[in-house]
Amino acid sequence: MTMVKYLILLFLFTVSLSAQPPTNRYTSEIFTGVTETNNVIFSTNIPKPKPGGGFYEFITGYPLNVKEWDTSPVTLRMDVFEPTGDTLSKRPMIIICFGGGFLSGGRDHWSIRLLCQKLARRGFVTAAIDYRLGMNVFDSDLAMRAVYRGVQDGRSAVRYFKADAAGPDTYRVDADNIFIGGHSSGGFIALHNAYLDKEIERPISTYTWSQDGHPVADQLCLDCVGNNLTQNGQAKAVFSLAGAVGFTDFIEGPNDKNLTMFHSLDDDTVPYYSGTPFSSIIWLVVGADLPTVYGSDSIATRGNVVGLNYGFNSYANRGHGVHENGSSALYTDVVPNITSWFFEESLKPIYEIIQGDSIICSNELTQIYSLPIGIGQYFDWTIVGGVFTQMSPLSDTVEVLWDASSATKSISVVPYSALDAKGNLLSLIVEKYGSGNNEYLSVNADWNDPSNWSLGHLPVYCEDVLISNVSNLTTLILDNSAYINSLNLGSNMTLDVMNNGLLNIYQKNTISIIPVLEVQGQINNFGLIEVINKADESEVKIQAGSIQNKASGVFKIGK
Repeated sequence: MTMVKYLILLFLFTVSLSAQPPTNRYTSEIFTGVTETNNVIFSTNIPKPKPGGGFYEFITGYPLNVKEWDTSPVTLRMDVFEPTGDTLSKRPMIIICFGGGFLSGGRDHWSIRLLCQKLARRGFVTAAIDYRLGMNVFDSDLAMRAVYRGVQDGRSAVRYFKADAAGPDTYRVDADNIFIGGHSSGGFIALHNAYLDKEIERPISTYTWSQDGHPVADQLCLDCVGNNLTQNGQAKAVFSLAGAVGFTDFIEGPNDKNLTMFHSLDDDTVPYYSGTPFSSIIWLVVGADLPTVYGSDSIATRGNVVGLNYGFNSYANRGHGVHENGSSALYTDVVPNITSWFFEESLKPIYEIIQGDSIICSNELTQIYSLPIGIGQYFDWTIVGGVFTQMSPLSDTVEVLWDASSATKSISVVPYSALDAKGNLLSLIVEKYGSGNNEYLSVNADWNDPSNWSLGHLPVYCEDVLISNVSNLTTLILDNSAYINSLNLGSNMTLDVMNNGLLNIYQKNTISIIPVLEVQGQINNFGLIEVINKADESEVKIQAGSIQNKASGVFKIGK
């Protein structure tokens, strides 16, 4: 072997290895370590209402009586988690929002961090974000402003990663596959990211309002607060852990963002159905006035009405911490169900068939096979009973030379997306038929009698059928299915395709110059005749004869 050939082969071998994607990315923990970057600033100079004081703020320490009219600018930060050692050029992203009723909590909550770490080990980039806290629980209209602030902050985090992907690309995030989720109030933020997506859907109190005689400023549009304002802050899909929406009408139809939900019937903080949040304790707060919200069951009901694509993981006894199994562990089904939803619905390359002939002829052993246009970027092709004459793992099309003597022939492929998401294995079983002329011997009028045919068997794929002029029988009857390569019908012959008959003429021989269908006699069609002309030089010839559709007969021709 010359040095040039050796170097070429070595190069191709190296390319093949580098192109091979990892196995089971996103569906299992394939990375052992997580690299964490803390205190990443994603939103600056945004207005946060100051505590309003009063008895309940004093005894709880929570900002539940905030002054919407008196704000100070704040900066929001997040912690970013990446799979250690990951070399993929673009990764999907999941932003996670902590819970706490818009009154308490932070991105360092143990279960939020654990979610981020476990999802990162499966190949996602994740981020635990902060958002502005503070609510007025004594006025249902003002309370909606707290939710809207959180929604704006969640969108600001999405915009940060889209801007990074378009610029420095620090985190190698695929801007088209950014997801968002959260627990409790964090679930509110995620759900409203998906469904409160129009200016006309904003609660009226988020515009110019008043509080105790003080004018309250407009909170501005969804993407008008924070940084990277030229980007769109909506995520691709969401997950919700014990979340809810303000109005189910926000969910409009099957084209809305898909979601997966986790909620327990015994949740006494965010209603499983609908109602007031904090139902178990809010009665202790004299004068409390919170809006009705709609939990996961109501969202599912609305989804059924409008055709929304959703998943719903319902439980009976997990309480409000639907994902927390104790004080230091997650329920084992939560992370797999989140990742399987995003994987199946958004990341996985979906292909249903391998395009190409499953029936081949002995004189046409070279065939082309391909996948339909899709998101696949890498293709793991395999073959049995043949060899690839043209194949690249980076191509969705291959050329095959089948082995005529092999009893078993099949071609298979596993597609992968550019994000190394693994698709389903697709396989095509291939059958070979011999080519040749099978001539009608006019023993009787039954197409299905093997003694009528010169090759000693009924006409099959790849065979050219000749029904020449005969004197003793002039009518041939087809009352079931026949698949052939071409048909030539003599001038004094009649072919009756009965009402339960199918005649499929599929010319597979691409070099043949004979017509796929030549009719000099008469075809009476009570059933279905399908003609597929594959050879460019071929044509359908109806000379002195004719094809007549009788009763419900159908004649179709195509290429």
